[in-house]
Amino acid sequence: MEKSMGKMVRYSKTFSLVYDRFMFILERMFFRSRRSRLLATVKGKVLEVGVGTGINFEHYTSEVNMTGIEPSPHMLKRAKKKRDLLLIPERFELHNIGCGYSEMEKLVAPESLDAIVCTLVLCTIPNPKEALLNFMKWLKPGGRLLVLEHIRSHNHTTGKMQDFLTPAWAKLAEGCQLNRPTDKMILEAGFELLRQEHFKIGIPFYEAEYQKKDLALR
Repeated sequence: MEKSMGKMVRYSKTFSLVYDRFMFILERMFFRSRRSRLLATVKGKVLEVGVGTGINFEHYTSEVNMTGIEPSPHMLKRAKKKRDLLLIPERFELHNIGCGYSEMEKLVAPESLDAIVCTLVLCTIPNPKEALLNFMKWLKPGGRLLVLEHIRSHNHTTGKMQDFLTPAWAKLAEGCQLNRPTDKMILEAGFELLRQEHFKIGIPFYEAEYQKKDLALR
């Protein structure tokens, strides 16, 4: 067990070191403008799930107070360096935990968040259905869930290809599931769709905004 854990820790550190370099071209060509658009109107108290190396930080406006969580200590170390270069770094509170841990109950009260941000992270969460139920609990009525994720293709052949590739890819990319139907899972959790856009970079990707229904307005 100790040897196995040792390998996981070393690999996680390696992954954090190469992540920004690996993503550089993809970010410049495809993701950066989408991150900027997705986060441009975010205000208030925000939870970012899986901050990674802090790639979203530059896109938040001064009207955001963000709590960020990240289970990898190596990724979080890089995120903190980016956070400390910001104009008002104290607006960004970072924690080395995942969204399924009990510690989240101490960080986030029910119906306390204006928005939750998930970018390229819902594919790795071990129990996404439980996480989405937590998101629903933590958001205020009318609060928004903002996502930028790859998803399982709605095309049968492409979806089967993703199923085939996922076991090997998950070992290379710290548990990333290429075939997770995130778009369908969010709707099944009870979120109301506000905007969506499907696009492809080899496999299907998805940019969308949802909200928690405000039953008082109905």
